[in-house]
Amino acid sequence: MKEGRTILEVLESFLKVELEDIRRYFGAEVPVRARKKELVDKLAGYIVAKPAEWLGKMLERDLRLLAKLVDAGPEVPVYLEYPDYPSVLETIRLLGSDTSDSSCRSVWISKDLHDIVAPHIHSVIFRGESSGAFEMERAALGYLGLYGVMRVPDFFDRMLEYWDSTKRQTLPEFSAMLYESPILKLCRFDHAGEQYMGSPNIYDPESILSGRKEFDSVKDMKSFTPEQAIEAGSGAPFFVFGLGTPEGKKLVQMLTNLGYSGEDLVREEHDIWMNAQMCGDDNAAEDIFACVTSKQDEILSFEDYNACMDIVAAYANILPKWLLNGYSANEAKCLKVILQPDEDQLGAMVRRNPLLGLFVPPAAPDSPCPCGSGFSYRLCHGRVLN
Repeated sequence: MKEGRTILEVLESFLKVELEDIRRYFGAEVPVRARKKELVDKLAGYIVAKPAEWLGKMLERDLRLLAKLVDAGPEVPVYLEYPDYPSVLETIRLLGSDTSDSSCRSVWISKDLHDIVAPHIHSVIFRGESSGAFEMERAALGYLGLYGVMRVPDFFDRMLEYWDSTKRQTLPEFSAMLYESPILKLCRFDHAGEQYMGSPNIYDPESILSGRKEFDSVKDMKSFTPEQAIEAGSGAPFFVFGLGTPEGKKLVQMLTNLGYSGEDLVREEHDIWMNAQMCGDDNAAEDIFACVTSKQDEILSFEDYNACMDIVAAYANILPKWLLNGYSANEAKCLKVILQPDEDQLGAMVRRNPLLGLFVPPAAPDSPCPCGSGFSYRLCHGRVLN
């Protein structure tokens, strides 16, 4: 929310159809066929008068972000990575944000909203954790992350498997909790007369459904345990998976050796999974390897550089893919990330320089990099060497 704008003024900036969506998400009671002004007044009144109620209808990720902003204080910016999808409160502009810096965004909470939610936010988070609602949400997001897109009946089948493994609530209690979850409000969509659930990381879920037609040999959905779903759905909005596998352990060690830690490490792990989704055979997307190419000036030999790239490719190939109904590229034997550098060419074209670590002759920005990596010069050595 921009400084000086009240909650009422923010809501007034939306179209009536958008206000209806906000009302449905938060569960505010508004008379049928209410005029826009009445809708704005009712929504603003609801936000001010019943914070414990509407906070309880939000995603865990949004609540923890809100708690961080409340703890920082009103109008105090918190600097965050750009996520794959924004928080609900950012979307409806109840939080202030500045995206002028391409490397990170700043987010803050107005004094009005701070004073409304501060007495309730931590108790709402405690309630979500202790009731099992957050764990259920992690499982739901995990299944969506593993499959990308799935039919609503299949989603409910997987969630019943999760319930059967925990039974923290009775089945009616669990069903009510699931139906009231913001996951269903935010992730459900219609396609060709059927209802589907899509991962919030996917901007165009219909393209996943159409893309699967190219891989019709993968007809069934891979089986995942509830524990794997929780692993995949924890840490929103930056999801990671498979770090306990041999390939995942090598990746973590390699990224740590390159200097990644904390949130930066998680972000790189997450980006590899997301960027690996659309890779075709012999056509690895450059973005998958950004964690290595951005650190190439710190890698002192091509042997080490290629080893790092191989570790990323091996990890990407064991991750679940949306187009393959959760199967990995290795399992389905397609959509693999493959690196096949020409070692003779590398040896002939590259010489060591003690000051730069690696010396590569300059080239046109969009021509292949002379180092032989297969990337354009602009996205490879052209980034750091002249």
